[in-house]
Amino acid sequence: MTLTLRHSLALGIAVGCVAAFSVSLSAGRVATLADLDTLLTRYDREPDGHAKDALAVEIDAAAHQKYATVSRLYWHTSLESAIDDARAHGRPILHLRMLGRLDEDLSCANSRLFRATLYANQEVSAFLREQFVLYWSSERPVPRVTIDYGDGRRLERTTTGNSAHYVLDQDGNVLDVLPGLYAPQTFRRELERSLTLATRMRGASDETRARLIADFHRDRAETARRDWQLVSERLRLPLAQLRVEPPAQTELVAAQRRTMTKAVVELKDLNAFAPELAPDTVPENEVALWSAIGRSLYTVADRTSLTPQSPLDRASRSLIERLHNAVPDDMLVTGGHREAMFARLEQLIAADTALNELRLRPQISREIVRRGGRLEFTTLNAWVYAEVFRTPPQDAWLGLLPRDVFTGLPGDGVVVGR
Repeated sequence: MTLTLRHSLALGIAVGCVAAFSVSLSAGRVATLADLDTLLTRYDREPDGHAKDALAVEIDAAAHQKYATVSRLYWHTSLESAIDDARAHGRPILHLRMLGRLDEDLSCANSRLFRATLYANQEVSAFLREQFVLYWSSERPVPRVTIDYGDGRRLERTTTGNSAHYVLDQDGNVLDVLPGLYAPQTFRRELERSLTLATRMRGASDETRARLIADFHRDRAETARRDWQLVSERLRLPLAQLRVEPPAQTELVAAQRRTMTKAVVELKDLNAFAPELAPDTVPENEVALWSAIGRSLYTVADRTSLTPQSPLDRASRSLIERLHNAVPDDMLVTGGHREAMFARLEQLIAADTALNELRLRPQISREIVRRGGRLEFTTLNAWVYAEVFRTPPQDAWLGLLPRDVFTGLPGDGVVVGR
């Protein structure tokens, strides 16, 4: 079987390009935004072919992000350099906290979706580039799952984990948190509100800063309460039915159900190879309900309109299709199947937007208010991963190794080291 990769290069070529780029920077120097802009200018002038493909790999290395020829975004990987840049340009920092690395294909599921649906979106990309200094860091390595069919075919995926965008001021203090995946229109709108907060806080005393942050999050929690009421009226469903979270059979399932886009894939994977860990999947009626809520409240051009706006622009759709079709020719998705894939993705993006804005983000806002608006990233982030994402740092196996379940494997399949 021949596998044609339509979005990446052979390993030898890619490594050579990255090595050449590193040498051209001079020993030990990290690529800058100016370096990235120079490479992108070359890329735009380069005709299609191997040289342009090789240049794309250099661009990803300079940007510290996969598919940077689409997003055109530069990411810091050091908080110190991000703070220096933020102070120099008078901008807040958008800090992506994730499992794995943004410059690898197998980062956590949410970060992969961010690359394809948020950072690839041309309006969002321009907005981020103009308004923020971007920085990503890794919470921990992302668990990887390989299903080997024994005949040369393998499925390689990731499982569990979640990501969040933290808005930081120029000193690295937390102003706001957007957990999980959002529709691009909502993502930008909420970040614009965070920018307004950042502007109001410049030059304020510590006491005033804490009060402004607490007031901002008190208002966000109240907005979520009003949105619950609005969606209850629009969908003609009782609030009690909407607000009660279905009980999860395990902590692992609870963590997976923080996001619909992850749950529909990862719970199905776990149900296939480890049903004792994830015995249930997300019911389709639950997906449909949250998608309807998201389309009604958050993914429309006009909040009083019931006509949904597509969350995917042309650049995002092009990248998504390219990634989805990096398969043998007999597995290409075209025509009606392609449109069904896009429709499903849009449905899940709407559902995640609603889950985040109605459940996860208000939970974070209430905690920020409880802390009086005095925020330190490390402590708040540990709380978010433990209480909101349900993947506490002290659980080294992320719920994938319950010791009260017998698998029939020596040590339940644990392998430490190589």
